[in-house]
Amino acid sequence: MAKVISGLNSGHMRHSIVCLKGESELGDRLPPSTDIHCMHARPNEPQLPLRLRGVLRRVRPTVVHARNWGAWPDASVARLLCRPIVPFVLSFHGLGKAGYMPLRRRWASWMLARMATGLVAVSHQSKQLMVEKWGWPSRKVEIISNGVDTDRFRPAETPRAGGPFVVGTVGNLRSVKNHALLLDACADLVRRNVDLEVRIAGEGEQQDNLLALAASNGLAERLTLCGRVEDVPGFLHNLDLFVLSSDSEQHPNALNEAMACGLACVSTRVGCVDELLDDGHSGTIVSPGNQAELTAAIGKLILNSTLRTAHGRAARKRACEHYSLDTMLNGYDQLYSRLSSRGQQT
Repeated sequence: MAKVISGLNSGHMRHSIVCLKGESELGDRLPPSTDIHCMHARPNEPQLPLRLRGVLRRVRPTVVHARNWGAWPDASVARLLCRPIVPFVLSFHGLGKAGYMPLRRRWASWMLARMATGLVAVSHQSKQLMVEKWGWPSRKVEIISNGVDTDRFRPAETPRAGGPFVVGTVGNLRSVKNHALLLDACADLVRRNVDLEVRIAGEGEQQDNLLALAASNGLAERLTLCGRVEDVPGFLHNLDLFVLSSDSEQHPNALNEAMACGLACVSTRVGCVDELLDDGHSGTIVSPGNQAELTAAIGKLILNSTLRTAHGRAARKRACEHYSLDTMLNGYDQLYSRLSSRGQQT
């Protein structure tokens, strides 16, 4: 969202953000002109749609975009309470944990999708999920893939200095990211006398659990939890291999960024990873939760520098050709402009 707002911050388009719960964590990544409204809503607050209607009346948007389930119901109702009714977009960007929504939410999704003006998914796999499992009408769903700034995220100008082989990842320390799987796989390799280090960029509630796991499986001296990293390209440039070990994703931005940096990548088969890595031609794909497969994939790439180089080059090429920031911004620009024109005509 921060990339879209910053990239489409021109004279013909301005943005306002409504945070339903808590405070915005994006303020330092947005243009100063971006209005942020924090609702501090209580769970299942019945007055929230009325409060949102008040915000819509003040902001007077030409398009309302609700991102993910947490915003869909209340924003949908608030939009219907306004006159004239504003064009409305629902988009799906992933789940907070692995698994699908309960039946009552899927029924609600079916209804809300038919009330919306437009529907957006971030991949073909995501669209298929929403159509087959959540009842979205296929003809109404357009795909706008997440994009990466391939100028900022690019291969390092100089090779990484020597030392132990460095395996790393970027992602919040949450259970759905399953960093524990990565640690177990690397611990297995260390027991086989492979000299490696593990670096993880991200914050979250799993930090203590991961440190305890590293202490129990022999990785304590080889694991670095880097916390929040501002210079993500710099972090990636100091890795030899990127690993995404998640149990659930839709379109993983971290994998996109690693690909753009020309890193060899290993990922679990989640979300649109098959699309991103071109069915394994631009990286290695393993089964979710399968430590043996992940261990073997990492071990193979550690031993085969030629394969690492080939995968890294293929990953960079695919990111530039199919998942660039400009491609994503153009998609949202066309969507918002088209729906704004439609709203003005009605």
